[in-house]
Amino acid sequence: MKKEKPEDKNKIRRRSVNSSNSRRSASDRKSESYSGQDIILPSERAKASSSTDNRRRSSSTQRKSSTNNSSKTRSVSASARSENNTKNERRTNTSKNLKKKRKTKKKRKIIAFIIAFFIVITAAGLGLVFASLKDVKPVNETLLDKMTHQTTTIKFANGETMSMAPTLYKKTPIPLSDISPYLRKAIVSIEDERFYSHSGVDYWGLGRSTIKTLAGSKQGGSTIPMQVSKMLLTSSDQTISRKIKDIYYALEMNKTVSKDKLLETYLNNYFVGKGLCGAEAGARGYFNKGAKDLTLAESAMLAGVTRNPSKYAPYSTARITGDESRKDLDHKLLFFMPSEGLDAANGTEKDMYEKLQEWDLVDNDTYKQLKAGDLVIRKAINNPEAKKRQETVLKKMKDLNVITEKQYVSAVNERIDIQFPDDKEEVANSVESLIEYDVIDALMEQGKTESEARNMYYNGGLIINSTIDPKIQKVIERQYSDASNFPNNTVTPNGLSQPQSASVIIDYKTGNIKGLIGGRNIKARKTLNRAITPFQPGSTIKPLSVYTPAIDTQKVTQSTLMSDVRGGYRFKENRADNPNTTTSGSGSMSLRRAVATSSNTIAYKTGELLGPTYDDSIDVMMDYLRNFGITTILDFKEENKAGMKSSDRHFNSLVLGGLTRGVSPLQMAAAFGTLANGGIYVEPQVFTTVTSYNGEIIVKNTPKTHKVVDPEVAYVMTDMLKAVVTEGIGKNAAISNMPVAGKTGSTNSYLDTWFVGYTPYYVGSVYIGDDAGIKKEDGTTVERRPIEGGAAMSSAKLWGSIMSDVHENLEYKDFNKPDKIYMTTINPMDGGRTSFGVSAAFIDGTAPDRYSYTGFLRKKKTTTKQQNPQTQDGTLNNNGNGGLNNNHGGVNVGPGATGTTPNPGGTTGTTPGAAGNTRYRNR
Repeated sequence: MKKEKPEDKNKIRRRSVNSSNSRRSASDRKSESYSGQDIILPSERAKASSSTDNRRRSSSTQRKSSTNNSSKTRSVSASARSENNTKNERRTNTSKNLKKKRKTKKKRKIIAFIIAFFIVITAAGLGLVFASLKDVKPVNETLLDKMTHQTTTIKFANGETMSMAPTLYKKTPIPLSDISPYLRKAIVSIEDERFYSHSGVDYWGLGRSTIKTLAGSKQGGSTIPMQVSKMLLTSSDQTISRKIKDIYYALEMNKTVSKDKLLETYLNNYFVGKGLCGAEAGARGYFNKGAKDLTLAESAMLAGVTRNPSKYAPYSTARITGDESRKDLDHKLLFFMPSEGLDAANGTEKDMYEKLQEWDLVDNDTYKQLKAGDLVIRKAINNPEAKKRQETVLKKMKDLNVITEKQYVSAVNERIDIQFPDDKEEVANSVESLIEYDVIDALMEQGKTESEARNMYYNGGLIINSTIDPKIQKVIERQYSDASNFPNNTVTPNGLSQPQSASVIIDYKTGNIKGLIGGRNIKARKTLNRAITPFQPGSTIKPLSVYTPAIDTQKVTQSTLMSDVRGGYRFKENRADNPNTTTSGSGSMSLRRAVATSSNTIAYKTGELLGPTYDDSIDVMMDYLRNFGITTILDFKEENKAGMKSSDRHFNSLVLGGLTRGVSPLQMAAAFGTLANGGIYVEPQVFTTVTSYNGEIIVKNTPKTHKVVDPEVAYVMTDMLKAVVTEGIGKNAAISNMPVAGKTGSTNSYLDTWFVGYTPYYVGSVYIGDDAGIKKEDGTTVERRPIEGGAAMSSAKLWGSIMSDVHENLEYKDFNKPDKIYMTTINPMDGGRTSFGVSAAFIDGTAPDRYSYTGFLRKKKTTTKQQNPQTQDGTLNNNGNGGLNNNHGGVNVGPGATGTTPNPGGTTGTTPGAAGNTRYRNR
């Protein structure tokens, strides 16, 4: 068998057109090669080419032709192949050329895109630079000195200066020569080692910082001049625009300000933690010495704070253990308010109070506040994190040959002794304390830490524009300086006057607080601000939780007749509760009269109309209270979070004001202001703007608002609350030539008394009551005393005195009446229509169709026995059908008494009078 060669497989096998063609003679091939194709004229070549193309298309037909034509066909076919090869070569070359052109074109596009990209980026960068620098100003030593000496100023609403920021934390600028050379060297070493050689910007350090930042590790690249710019000329915002400005100002300062002056400016303004700013403030605040006396070890510790002031501050706080010596605690004590989130004093700390006073480490007032629980004490201890950072700074100084090995070792081993200065904080009024709290809170909402926000407040040269009217504030303070406005005035063992009190006045249309005071005879900066402290509100809560929802849902009108008899409640929980009434507890009265005399029983029964079940009614009341801006309501869900055993899901809490946490005077004023403002709640605010020294707005305070009820509902409630002052127990709140609407309130045994009311101009709240938990020197608790005269004779009277002065020169005006309000005359006792009586407001379509006996008002002159101002109401009984049945002549039915009274159904029966203790007797 014949073997195939491997190479034969790789040969291309062509198929012959016909067998005769494959056996052509040499002479045939020779004659074919000389066929005259080479001498065709150019003018004819095109025709020949065309003819060749036509022959190619008809090649299959020619293959079937006779043998006589085969030589001609072969000749033409060979010529066609030759031309076809030429064309293929041309196509190949053309294809290669096209590919080259495409590649070239693609490269050109890429290059053009890159160039365009860099042009856009450059343009955008230049645009950002120009935009960032459009408002820059010339910088020189004079400007830096001015900025260094700026202090935060609080202004009244009229632009007058109220006060300056607290002095304890204020920076104290000093010349560079008065700052320890150790501190100067430490700062330059750790913050900007090439400070004296670069032109304001360390490009090497900046580039390294950028690379490390892109790699995911934070690395500072700001030079000392750039940080001066950040502290005094720009801001702490983490933006490219701010960085551009810092670079620009650093370069400019390098031209106009000496290096030493820049270092001095830095040292007088850098934040050293714990609210302290500058080298001098830091030296005195931590070590009780001047900056020029700092040791190398102390200097390195102060220099190390800059990286993270909250982490590397030289001290942290700890509880007193009881085994400390006087030296261990001397100038190391810190005092906090209980509201600052620290645990109350334990037994060991309480036992140390006597020693602290014996050692003369606390003065008498502070000792009394500690004993009363008004202050919490802690001691300062060395911060281990600060020590680590200090050693890092010292090593850097050694590596740069700024200090010797011997100095390094000595400084590392030196014991750091924390010593607080003897400086006392200035006494601040309640307004300043509230402004400080709110401004710091607003700055923290912008992303600043608490330390940064406090430093900015104390040392940032801010202009705080408050809402306080100086005239109104002076009126409040003048009334509070008069001890006769406060029943049973005394001074308790903690050195404070009792009873204590708080008042707030708000422009309810804007939410601006016009005047505020949080206590009487305040003697310290860190003290309780009662204007923002919750207290049980008593019956002042009834218009918010009960009567507004009832009018809003049209369950009742102010003429609705309801039984004031104790008992007869729909819900079993209320039948078990069975609160005492604050009125005669016999007969029926209109809802208007119930509000004016603060009936507990009718408030309960009205609350029961708000929902089909007990819980549904409670849900409605809670919803309305929250809408009125009351944030201290405690529901079961919140109760579980707070770990408390009680909640406010009870009628006793929501109807009579026995709230677990209570409500602050500020929140009560804002809530009643909603009714005065046509049903629109406006969040109260104590400042409008916070600006920098040059007027740049840092914080703009815009109060939140929302609708609670329609204007018609708010007006009906206003009309009913006017009856409290004109017809009820709040007559002492009346002021001349101006309508007043409001409500009294008191808790059990009149331990807390309130009046919250409003005029067409302002809303105000007044709270009076002894502080709770005051300790005697023997450690026992001082019992709280009843407020003599109750709310009607104390809080309402003080409210009237304050508001009379506030409105002295204001033009008379009335509350705005909405279009959908219908006014008609009713008998205020039973609510029926009458030809004479009082004009009462009703929402269109809800006016009373029941008539009252006209002789009723004359009967009202029946002699009434006044037992005390809190229980006098002159209520007359009726049979529940609009008639008069004066069984008791208006005399109150006291505890344990029994009388013939109508039951809630209107039929007459024997109903027992009040018996047992009242949980909350609220007026």
